[in-house]
Amino acid sequence: MSEDTNLRWYLLTAKPGQDARAQGQLENQGYTVYRPLARVPRVLRGRRMQRIESLFPRYLFIQLDTENDNWSPIRSTRGVAGFVRFGPWPTVVPDDLIEYLRVNEEAFGERAIEIMDLRQDTAVRVLDGPFKGAEGILQRFDGEERALVLLQFLGGQRPVEIPTRLLASL
Repeated sequence: MSEDTNLRWYLLTAKPGQDARAQGQLENQGYTVYRPLARVPRVLRGRRMQRIESLFPRYLFIQLDTENDNWSPIRSTRGVAGFVRFGPWPTVVPDDLIEYLRVNEEAFGERAIEIMDLRQDTAVRVLDGPFKGAEGILQRFDGEERALVLLQFLGGQRPVEIPTRLLASL
């Protein structure tokens, strides 16, 4: 990051559906803003598509100098709802987290596309966790983040709930 010890990252919320607008308006005012993006699978009019969307809908990171930046215009910027606060002060986001998000932003988008390719009754491999390396058959999705997978262990096939982020198609 910067040599300036007064620069800190803060978390802002945007109004619903206005992440990009808030980012643009803040950047036009000269602020440094970061909005992690991901390619998200969507089905539009029966066609599979990939859209670029916010990784964290309604959230933006803004870098501010604690001594020299004027924070007043931020509250009234179009698309901005306000700062995320714990108590009276805006929450400081660690520089390491921002760096991690920037380095891995492309991987987040790729992972979203891989999950879209998972289909019921397809063979999958568990990438991490207690069942790492196990192969099974995807039975069904339990919400957006979990899937029921039929794994071979303990002398038979057993259904196990596994986070979709830990699955890859074979």
